[in-house]
Amino acid sequence: MDSSSRPRSTRDRPAKAPLSAEAIIDAALAILKSDGLDAVSMRRVAAALDTGAGSLYVYVTGREGLQEAMFDRIIATIELETPDPSRWRAQLHSLLGRLRDALVAHPGIAAATMVDPPRTEVVLGLLENLLGLLLASGLEPQRAAWAADILAAQVSYAAIEAELRRTDPTALAAQVTANFARLPADRFPLITAHAEQLVAGGVDERFRFAVDVVIDGVLATTSAR
Repeated sequence: MDSSSRPRSTRDRPAKAPLSAEAIIDAALAILKSDGLDAVSMRRVAAALDTGAGSLYVYVTGREGLQEAMFDRIIATIELETPDPSRWRAQLHSLLGRLRDALVAHPGIAAATMVDPPRTEVVLGLLENLLGLLLASGLEPQRAAWAADILAAQVSYAAIEAELRRTDPTALAAQVTANFARLPADRFPLITAHAEQLVAGGVDERFRFAVDVVIDGVLATTSAR
């Protein structure tokens, strides 16, 4: 018998990489980037690793635990800032910009995690840094804490908006503008008159404006007391 026609022995096959939490997260993130968050399931990740779904539960507690581990991995890539009272606003913009970009690079993850309170060490470390930057501005603790909460939510909204605009931002803006313009002017005079302004600006410009509005608003309420 020709040796090439013989069934291949399992000894001849390349050994599978050992299963680990890191390998599982790597596979899940690869699926997320290629097919979106809805495609990330225990079964799909297991298939990518050539194993059974049950074997993943040794390392992650189901899809929710996997999603949390994925989010931790993403957040861990974000460079933090050492709070400096002389440039805290620039540092805040930089930190939040890096967070938004990391979320945009992993479509769907922002919407999936925005309702969850921070609880892992990695995410809590980011919140610690955000709060430190706001306190470096001279804000009193309660206002700094509320501002941190608002800004964290704003980053998630900005990431979702950036995802929606990423494919063809011009087409999306034109479509929304046209929809506003078609509204009856007698009922919505301001929306129809300012349709273009409502959707104007790129994602970076709109995001920076939103962050500054929050910061300036918190600072104004503090100085008005």
